[in-house]
Amino acid sequence: MSMLEYVPIPYFLVDTEFNILEWSQQSGHLFKPSANFLDLVDVFSQEKARKFLSLRQKDSRELSVDEPHDEQTLVQSRGQAIQKVELVMQTNDSPYSLFECLIQWDSDIGHLVCIRQDERIQELTNLVQDHRKRLADTDFELLEQKERLEKSLQKIKQLSASFIKLSSKVGLIPLFGDLDTALVAENTSILQNCAHEGNYTTLLFDFGGLDILTTEGIQAFAGFMQSFYLMGITCYIIGMKPHHTASLKNRTFGEQIIYMNNLSEIIAVNKNVS
Repeated sequence: MSMLEYVPIPYFLVDTEFNILEWSQQSGHLFKPSANFLDLVDVFSQEKARKFLSLRQKDSRELSVDEPHDEQTLVQSRGQAIQKVELVMQTNDSPYSLFECLIQWDSDIGHLVCIRQDERIQELTNLVQDHRKRLADTDFELLEQKERLEKSLQKIKQLSASFIKLSSKVGLIPLFGDLDTALVAENTSILQNCAHEGNYTTLLFDFGGLDILTTEGIQAFAGFMQSFYLMGITCYIIGMKPHHTASLKNRTFGEQIIYMNNLSEIIAVNKNVS
């Protein structure tokens, strides 16, 4: 039994073709069994994975700390090049999860770890919210610090609604955190531009990562959905939880919205539209 099984994070030992030679128990808990690492990566992220994680000739030399590096995918670690990239991956509990993947090559063998980012977004949101509460009663001297935190929260809200291309006509928008007016306001223009410029006809809004649906957030999101209806885009809401349904009692996002929770129905929509 290999000691690598007990590495306490999702870890893979791969060859240059990304065939999995060994993996940790944590990888087995998180991902389905697979012979090749790329099979665990979303199809639209696979080319990105090959580009930024593949073995490179320059990785075998030492990087000078004083030498400027244009490639942001390389980080310094004891003179060795570690390549990293964010990928959308398929886990046992979600077909679309964001991971930061880092790999270091030892000849033709790659040591690859995957760090989940979904929980970090929620942790950062909670941290900023805690700081906002503490700063509410501070004096004018701390105003500048409060403004910096507001900008951090704004950035987090923007990261809480990414746009994932499923096909030439279908886009997926996973949502994280709380559905409030800030989440809608920070992402309305960005998502509308993505949908318009990509000529999408169908959008899937995944509520699986959402916690609380606020009254104001529901009203704001309903107006947001109406804008897509006027653009001729069909919107689906997927991943609704029981407490989401309770929050929507006597409220609605609009009669034009279609709700689905069955994965087979969602896949069928993607195939039909594509």
